[in-house]
Amino acid sequence: MVDTPLLQLESITKRYGSLVANDGVGFDLGRGEVMGILGENGAGKSTLMNVISGLIRPDEGSMRLDGRPVAFSSPREAAEAGIGMVHQHFKLVGALTVAENLALGDPRWGRRAVLRFDELKAAVSAIAQRLGIEVDFDARVDRLTVGQQQRVEIMKVLSRKPRLLILDEPTAVLSQEERPALFRMVAELAAQGTSVIIISHKLEDILDSCRRVVVMRHGKVVSTSEVGGKSRDDLIRLLVGDDMPVLRPKGASDEEGQCLLKARGLTARRPNGTVALHEVDFDLRRGEILALCGVEGNGQSELVQVVAGLLEPDEGRLDYWFGGHGGRYPDAAVLRRAGVCHIPEDRLRDGVLADASLTDNFLLTHLDNARFNRSGWLQPEQVEAAVGEAVSAYAVKTPGLHAAMSQLSGGNQQKLVLARELASDPSMIVAAHPTRGLDVKTIAFINNQLLARRASGAGVLLASADLAEVWQIADRIMVLSAGRLHGPVPVAQTTIQEVGRWMTQR
Repeated sequence: MVDTPLLQLESITKRYGSLVANDGVGFDLGRGEVMGILGENGAGKSTLMNVISGLIRPDEGSMRLDGRPVAFSSPREAAEAGIGMVHQHFKLVGALTVAENLALGDPRWGRRAVLRFDELKAAVSAIAQRLGIEVDFDARVDRLTVGQQQRVEIMKVLSRKPRLLILDEPTAVLSQEERPALFRMVAELAAQGTSVIIISHKLEDILDSCRRVVVMRHGKVVSTSEVGGKSRDDLIRLLVGDDMPVLRPKGASDEEGQCLLKARGLTARRPNGTVALHEVDFDLRRGEILALCGVEGNGQSELVQVVAGLLEPDEGRLDYWFGGHGGRYPDAAVLRRAGVCHIPEDRLRDGVLADASLTDNFLLTHLDNARFNRSGWLQPEQVEAAVGEAVSAYAVKTPGLHAAMSQLSGGNQQKLVLARELASDPSMIVAAHPTRGLDVKTIAFINNQLLARRASGAGVLLASADLAEVWQIADRIMVLSAGRLHGPVPVAQTTIQEVGRWMTQR
C-alpha cells in the first residue's frame, strides 16, 4: 500500500452537450507529492478538479483512492474521504461571519445553536499563525476583500486536515509578501504526507512548489513531466506551443495628455468605520494606462468603486471631462452613458449573471443602445449578431450564444465581459484585476486590448497586483498603503523594489 499512489485517474470524461470538458484524462498522484496542473482557460482543469472533489460526476472513467475504487456523489463524501478543495470562486455565505462560515457544514464544531466557537477559533488560529495571516472571526464575509475571503476558504479546508488538498489559483489574490507563507505551508503539508494539487496560471507557483506538472489542452492531458530543471519559457512552450501572442509595444497614443479625471482629497470609510481612502489625489489622462497597486485590502477596491460611480466618497471631489463637461459624483449609470466602462474585480459577483445566457449577459450594459432597443422593444437578431461578433473577435469558447455563462471557463467569461465593456468604445476604462486567474495566452490577449484602447486615446485605470505585468503595459503607477496614496509616478522613473517599499509603508 505504501507504493500505491494516493490518487489514480483513468479515462475521466465529462461532456456538456457538444462540449467535451474532459476527454479521457488520466494520471497518478503520489503520497506527499505536490503536483501542478497547467492549461489554457477552457482546457478542462476546473472540471477535472470538480470531479475529484465530488462536485460533479464523470460520464466515463474511474478514480481510485489508496488503490480502492471511489465514486463520490457529493463534496461531503469527498471531504470525509480526505479530499479538500479551495475553489477559485469562493463558496462562502456573505451574510454570515467568518466564524459562522468556518463552522458551516462541519459537525466537529457542534450543530445548530450549540456551536463550539472557542474550539473552532483555537484550531483555525493555530493554522493562521503558521500561514502568517490574521483572521477576524467576527467580521461579516461580504465586508471582506477578495483576498481576505480566499483566506477564509483556505482556513476552512485546512481545518479538516485533508489527505489531498486541491488549490485552484491559490495566489491569485495574495500579495507577494503572503505568497511564500502559503507555499511554506504547502511544503510542510507535503512533508507530513498530504498530497497537494495546485492549479495556477502563475508559472512561478508551479516552478517554486511542484515536483511534477500536468499540462492539459482541449480537455486532454498532453504532457506529464518533472518540474526540476524547467524554466518559465519551458512551461509556456508546454502550455501553448508556439501560438503565443506578442505583447504590443506601448508607443505613443493618438490623443495623449488631456485630463479625463481629476480626484482631489478623496476620503472614504468602510461599513465598519475604518478609513479606506485618506485624502487621495490623482489625475487620469487620455492615452495612458495608470496602474493602481497595493497589498489587498489597502483601499484599492474602494477607489475603483468611487471612480466607477458605485461608492460616493465621504469627502473630496471627483471631476470627469467628457466632451468638455465636468461633474461631481455622478452615479454609475450616468458615467456609463458618458463613456466610462467598468471591468469588476470579481466577475461572478459583480460582472455576470451565471445562470443567464451569453446574450442576456451582453445586454446588461447595453439595454439603452439604439441598435438593440427600439422604442422599448428589444431586437433579438441584432443582439445575437453583436454577441456573435464578440465571441468571434475575442475567441470565446462556448457551446452556443444561448448557453449559460456558468458553462464557460473563467477565462472565457472574462473575455466576454471585456468584449461587452469595450463594445461601447469607452473614453475611460476602469479595469480591476482584469487578468487575475487567467492563462498566459489570455493575459496577453487582454493586455493587448487595453494597449489598443490606450493607443486610440482612451484613459485606463488598471488595478493590478502583478507588478511584472504593470511594468509591461502601464505608463504611470500609484500605490495605496493603509488608504494613503504614493505617486502617481512614471513607471520609467521608479523600480519594482521602490514600489514594493511603498506597498509596505503605513
